[in-house]
Amino acid sequence: MRMRLMIADRGAAEPISLGAALAAGKKVGPDVTRFLADDHRTVLGWFDWYEHVRDQGVRKELAARICAALRAHMGAEEDYLYPAAERHLRTPGLVERSLREHDSAKELIGQIESARTTDGAHPELMRRLRREIEAHVAEEENELFPAVRASSMDLYAIGRAVVARRAEYLFGRTGKSDGRLKEIPDMDSISQDEARHFFLVNLKNVHAAARDGRDMVAAQLKRIEQYPKLKQKLESHLGEKDAQLERVERILDRYGESPSKVKDTAMSLAAALGSAATMPAKDEILKNSLNMLALATYEAASYETLLLFGEAAGDVEALPELQKCVSEERGLASFIEDHLRSTGMQFLGLRSRGAQASH
Repeated sequence: MRMRLMIADRGAAEPISLGAALAAGKKVGPDVTRFLADDHRTVLGWFDWYEHVRDQGVRKELAARICAALRAHMGAEEDYLYPAAERHLRTPGLVERSLREHDSAKELIGQIESARTTDGAHPELMRRLRREIEAHVAEEENELFPAVRASSMDLYAIGRAVVARRAEYLFGRTGKSDGRLKEIPDMDSISQDEARHFFLVNLKNVHAAARDGRDMVAAQLKRIEQYPKLKQKLESHLGEKDAQLERVERILDRYGESPSKVKDTAMSLAAALGSAATMPAKDEILKNSLNMLALATYEAASYETLLLFGEAAGDVEALPELQKCVSEERGLASFIEDHLRSTGMQFLGLRSRGAQASH
């Protein structure tokens, strides 16, 4: 299965949409069968509205809304629910039948979208589409969904993915046609194999950077007695670095890269900053604050790149873990940047009194 749209966070550690929040695990996903059943009720209600309204403008809008909603609904099912059902169910024929019904409905939707009538959609085509959707809904809710609930499938994990994907399909169909205002790029032209290769390469690189970062934080903690707020933050971040290494190692392990076999090759920037952080100087605290700010920003950017590569590779399971790493590194960078002025003033005050100020 290939990921067609990018929905992972690409900013200051907060998702850019509901879809991104769900994919990153920052919002609880629904039971996929309950969510899709509710979606069925909504679109069938719109069909009722279409049949009873006489205003041609409203009819045209409703036809467009129904077609867009059905395409988003079916696309999300095909991307996530159906592949998962094929893996977990002993009756794959249910999925095959649903896919055939989707193809038939999409053909009618295409005819409706291209219709040129006074109300924007041929009423008979809309009635045929409703009949097909009602039959499909009955089969899904009476056969497929009960089988899914009885399986070992994680209904909430799939629900989170389906809701996120549905939101992105809808955005893609209702966004500005020039594409400049869309919040996500299309990923149809991206090779999943290439994405997987570079995802693994960059996992190893970020593991090296995270280990360098941990060593840098640990070294700083031994020489920072005069700056209690910064020390408290670094103590907390040291635990976060340990957690980051564990997360990355778990992902590597899933790819057959045992953490014990991963040899970290120090990346030039991370290694240089780590070395600079252990060199005593009269203004050591200032230099190290800048070095830690640079390294935290560098690591946050590295994790964000991994989010992109991981989703393009189809590794949705890794996204929530990597999102936590982004948030932690941006949190440290934000703290240090916010305290640069106070750290500098404290340094000057200690120096002016003849006290130890370097650390």
